[in-house]
Amino acid sequence: GEPSSGQLGIAGGSLVDAAFADSLPLVPADRIHPPGPAGLSDALAAAALCRAIGVPAEAIDAGLTGFSPAAHRGQVVARIGEVDFVDDSKATNPHAAQSAIDGRRRVVLIAGGLLKGASVDELVTASADKLAGLVAIGADRDLIVESIARHAPQVPTVTVFTGDDGSVNIHRTDGAQVFPASSADSADAVMSQAVASAWSLAQADGPGPDAVLLAPAAASLDMFAGYGARGDSFAAAARELAAAAER
Repeated sequence: GEPSSGQLGIAGGSLVDAAFADSLPLVPADRIHPPGPAGLSDALAAAALCRAIGVPAEAIDAGLTGFSPAAHRGQVVARIGEVDFVDDSKATNPHAAQSAIDGRRRVVLIAGGLLKGASVDELVTASADKLAGLVAIGADRDLIVESIARHAPQVPTVTVFTGDDGSVNIHRTDGAQVFPASSADSADAVMSQAVASAWSLAQADGPGPDAVLLAPAAASLDMFAGYGARGDSFAAAARELAAAAER
């Protein structure tokens, strides 16, 4: 929000210092990464600390615009056209996933894993207008799909899972279609199909999303050794898809 005297905040599209200067612009808000409320709050906090010890605005601009998120924390790992593939595998609960979605205009979301009793209803309700589609994976995938059906039935949903025969299967709710996608029974195979399905949903969306976003809202240990491994799997699948699109 816009800062009062003694505060830092956002005004006129920039981070502004009204605490140690007279509403001094520091850096354009659209150059902060990761985007969205969480990234802006972090940037304001860092800027406030720097300004408190006299760091000039030019240095804050250079530091914040040159910052890149660490792996699995809103990292753009591939791009096809105008669509970013964003690895936010560290978003292991619904609150963190909400923050990741809020940083984007419109997304196809890949979510699922171990919810550990957490409800995704509030996440789905708050994000419905930003969801161009959802791909559900992991042990609690059905809970996410059920929440979409209750609170955002207009959102096209795909479930990717390992079938009883060991093949990786895809279930599309728009046509109640189930078919084997791969005979490889592995977490990487599931993720590869999830990324491909998300890209398919992105291409079908009218307004057009600006990101395919891995923000699972759940823990990863049902399928992967940790959130890092899950993010690496997503990144590898996204880069392979982007390379294929260039050929």
